Amino acid sequence: MTTLTLFNPIEKHRVTPTQPCGNGPDLDVERCAAMHNTLLLYGWICSGKGIPDMQKKSWWGRHGTAELKALLRPSLAKYLTKIFDVPGHNFFYHISGLASRQDMLELGERLKDDERQPLREEKHRYLVLYSTPKEHVSHPAGIVYDQETNKAILMPTYNHLFDFKNPHLPWQSLETMLSAYIDMVEAEKVVAIHDGVVEVSGLSINMGADRIANSMRPWVMQSYTRGDLERCLDVWNRLVAALETRSGVVKSDEEESKEPDPLCSRTALNVAGVSPGFAYDLLARAQYSQVWFIAPGIRLPKVEEFLNQPFKHIAKAYPKETANMKMPFLFLRVPGEVSASDAKFRYPFSTVESVPCGLYLDAFPNAQNPFEDACRLVLPIKLGSNKYARTSDFRPIRKSHSDLYQVEINPFVMRHGPKLLAILENWLENIESGHWAVNERGVEGGIGAWRQADTREMWWRYQSKHLFV
Repeated sequence: MTTLTLFNPIEKHRVTPTQPCGNGPDLDVERCAAMHNTLLLYGWICSGKGIPDMQKKSWWGRHGTAELKALLRPSLAKYLTKIFDVPGHNFFYHISGLASRQDMLELGERLKDDERQPLREEKHRYLVLYSTPKEHVSHPAGIVYDQETNKAILMPTYNHLFDFKNPHLPWQSLETMLSAYIDMVEAEKVVAIHDGVVEVSGLSINMGADRIANSMRPWVMQSYTRGDLERCLDVWNRLVAALETRSGVVKSDEEESKEPDPLCSRTALNVAGVSPGFAYDLLARAQYSQVWFIAPGIRLPKVEEFLNQPFKHIAKAYPKETANMKMPFLFLRVPGEVSASDAKFRYPFSTVESVPCGLYLDAFPNAQNPFEDACRLVLPIKLGSNKYARTSDFRPIRKSHSDLYQVEINPFVMRHGPKLLAILENWLENIESGHWAVNERGVEGGIGAWRQADTREMWWRYQSKHLFV
């Protein structure tokens, strides 16, 4: 079944640039219910089950009580009467399903009185509406819904309880969150598969039995898609073209007519033991540039530097801890070194005494959260002393080598760092706007230019777009 078959009828409900989320005083019940039920039905059918086999009972029909109704806003109670709740079926990859009555109210029991606004009657202002899969985290929480503002946010686990007083939390409308999940399905970022499938092929990225075993059946998440790669390559090529035009690079007719050389040949990548994936495909296809500096102080590496990766020994030293993980891959070089812990790499990569600075394709933490296009920029200088530097979700950076461009809280999914695409777009914008000057060697300014990210006048120029998923 194609996604169009089921998703076309709810096109008018999805949040898009031309169909923004509502700003009314209540939850948009009809809009959200249409998306919830359609996404649930899509996963059910793709798993190979028939519609007559589904127990079409609403959440309220299973769990609703008069006592609970007294705690809920009328629009939320109405929503729960209109959406299907199917026990044993995973609603989505990042969300196992609607929370039980007990799980829904647990957050209110955990919050201290001084964390509520403003009276004790607001004990259940914040509810866990959808649950995080227990396969993904310990002490799962889920999508928290604020009954006062009708906004929602994913808080994956009670181990990291959010500060709900913080005005900078990236709350979203519920229809925005449901739309984002459907967008992920259409982009094949998350795929629903048949219950009988043990290996997936024919998608944009093939997946073996090891990935299928770690899935949230019927849902499997791809670590990246062909769309992710093609968009990244397009921006990279535009970045190279902008640099070469401004640096005065003149190519002969022969050079113009032939296919440009890649950053690294497949032969060299294979010899170096670079495993298939986003980094491999990027290096094998991204255009090499005659210009050296891609951003201030950030340069293209030599082939031998691509092959000499600082974390390549970690998998052998820590085989159990790195099972189903990708190592951080050093893509672009910056002079200087810092400790891996100061660069905020995850364990066991944090055990490395010192690592080169540069732009890394970051490790994903486990098989449940595979994002191969996530990045980490490690600078030899610390930002944040002036209190103007910000992460991409506008949180203050506190004297850090590696928090620039990071996203501390992703409101939709777990542990997705900033996408390479978003960072390259920011660099391209700084070049095309003329903020970064370019000479024959590339972008001028050196590492010192990054101190602008911690100034009142320039911090905003070093923000990537909010590409959360």
